Amino acid sequence: MSLCINPVCPQPNHPDNGGRDACATCGSALVLQGRYRVMRLISSDSGFGRVYEAYERNIPKILKVLKEGYNANAKVVELFRREAQVLSQLNHPGVPRVETEGYFLYYPANRAEPSHCLVMEKIDGPNLKQWMVQQGNHPISEKQAMLWMTQLADVLDLVHGHNYFHRDIKPENIMLRPSGQLVLVDFGAAREMTQTYMANLGDSGITTVSSAGYTPPEQEQGQAVPQSDFYALGRTLIYLMTAKLPNDSAIYNSRTNAFLWRSLAPQISAPLADLVDDLIAPAAANRPQTTTSILERLAQVRSRQVSGLPRQVAGATPWPETTLNPREGKTQPDPARSFLPPWFDRRPWLLAGLTGLALAVPLGWYALSRGAIPFAPGDANTAPALGNLTVSSVAVLTGHSGDIYDLLLLRDGKTLVSASADGTVRIWDLEAGAVRHTLTHSNVVQAIATTTDQTTLISTGDDRTIRFWSLPDGRPLGQIDNAHGTTIRALEVNRNGRILVSADSEGTIKLWPLTDDNGGLNLGEMTVAGSAQTLEADGTVNDLLFTRDNSVLISGGKSLQLWDLASLEEAAAGAAIIPTTLEGHTSFVNRMDITDDDKTLISASADQNVLLWDMATRTQSAVLKGHQSYVNTLRLEGPRLWSADADKTILVWDLHQQAPIQKITGFETDIWRFTVRPNGEIVTIGGVQPYIRLWRLNQPPAP
Repeated sequence: MSLCINPVCPQPNHPDNGGRDACATCGSALVLQGRYRVMRLISSDSGFGRVYEAYERNIPKILKVLKEGYNANAKVVELFRREAQVLSQLNHPGVPRVETEGYFLYYPANRAEPSHCLVMEKIDGPNLKQWMVQQGNHPISEKQAMLWMTQLADVLDLVHGHNYFHRDIKPENIMLRPSGQLVLVDFGAAREMTQTYMANLGDSGITTVSSAGYTPPEQEQGQAVPQSDFYALGRTLIYLMTAKLPNDSAIYNSRTNAFLWRSLAPQISAPLADLVDDLIAPAAANRPQTTTSILERLAQVRSRQVSGLPRQVAGATPWPETTLNPREGKTQPDPARSFLPPWFDRRPWLLAGLTGLALAVPLGWYALSRGAIPFAPGDANTAPALGNLTVSSVAVLTGHSGDIYDLLLLRDGKTLVSASADGTVRIWDLEAGAVRHTLTHSNVVQAIATTTDQTTLISTGDDRTIRFWSLPDGRPLGQIDNAHGTTIRALEVNRNGRILVSADSEGTIKLWPLTDDNGGLNLGEMTVAGSAQTLEADGTVNDLLFTRDNSVLISGGKSLQLWDLASLEEAAAGAAIIPTTLEGHTSFVNRMDITDDDKTLISASADQNVLLWDMATRTQSAVLKGHQSYVNTLRLEGPRLWSADADKTILVWDLHQQAPIQKITGFETDIWRFTVRPNGEIVTIGGVQPYIRLWRLNQPPAP
């Protein structure tokens, strides 16, 4: 179905609009700019505009259309155009992507007055107001507050660095990607910091933008400055840390104008609360003046948190340093190392290098290059030396035209399968470095899986279908249409190959009878009878996993939850199944695995941590710290765990000693997914370009 956006069209959703270029009712163009087809209205209550979902080929977009009643209001039109102007200059995962031609005029049929349009990246996730409601309006922890403050300060560093300030920061204008990255949206109120503007503060001609409870006093008077964004940031954090709106009588006294929030956030330390209070100082001059100063204050807060440790602690994790390019992430030295000379603090790599040189043990390069990790189990009481390896590029596979979301290496070690936002699944021959088969969906492909014998490939995504293909030739076998009501994000087949499970962005999990009694693909029953069981997880699901004995299904995303499959069989029809929720991560779970004996569950999260869980007691048993950014994926090989992050790093852990033993760097992009070939080559996806990259481990230097 295509939707007509002509504001006076009597039937914009005419049933014959599906494959047409012009509306069957009014004759207006249905393909905007020759690229975008509008599919549905998301909201007509969004300020000055209507918000639609549109598609460029198979890639979802957000289309904003200015309501026609504002066309004659020059200030409103200016705000609308400014959002496109600002966003087109920014390249950061914390802001929606907009192309330079993202703003355009659309002329409906038989109307002289155009519609003002803006196309931008669609963010798959809730805003923070919605997120708070979804998770029960519970205040966030100090760790989460510091992580999110860092992310938002990093975004503002970019925005201010381009001589703009946002002017409308509030929970509704901050969205949360499934990866855990916050995204600042709605740049329509952004203002350019020109000399003329700064000189004319107080001029009544300057447009005032106000959001009750989040707007600072000077902005209410039409005199916003860059530090106005810091006030709104502070008020937003207070809402998240207290779960109270700014005008709630529990924190705001309208008679005295007192804003007393600390008693409602007992989990927040005094140093962090002091920083937040400084952010919301009534006078802009009394607030931190730059994003750099905010990041420095956060580092000081963190140093106080570890001040009970010896000053010489070298294992403390550095705090992220703000950077205009998040793909060139750096870290600043931990203040706890202040006993070192200043020049040493500015060169943390030198300390790590000298420490590694003093402690390093010769590596079994040959074994590592054969795909094995060359470390014998060590003494659990002795911290292992951290070795450092780098990689060199071997090959780059091109062909996809959109982000690559999933990756799967078959057991033959040379057949790779990839899934992309361009609506295709590709089967690659790694030996030849070429695509063998291209399989097509009608929309973004989010996840892929295979049957246990790897004779059938299964794919799914935004078109809400689950499709089945034969391997290795990619021949279509059939599909389940409308398998879910929204985007399907995860697939998994249980260990005996009998059950397929799928999960979507709203938390619905469905179990399907994948094979019949003879072991054949059970397409008939799945397509006609539907799923055998439906579960409801706590929010979006990013990954699914069965225990090796098939007794428990594990879902990870907004929450980490365990589902007892035996209880599913015993439950009465329609009865709600209550999962066990594992508490410990402070952000989304991205990937999971489990040890061969089913005793230890491992989860990787956007909170930068890898957690180990005791499956017998269903409690957290360890935290693996060492990553400096979101941990996107992991790979388990016996007692060795590989984990990869958005900071272009893979860490290899000894699970017995619960410590990292290898750090692999040299990757050119963040690592969203990776796999390892039998010859030791590492295959990765990630970054802004839709490439698959192959890497070779370099020979380690002689000790």
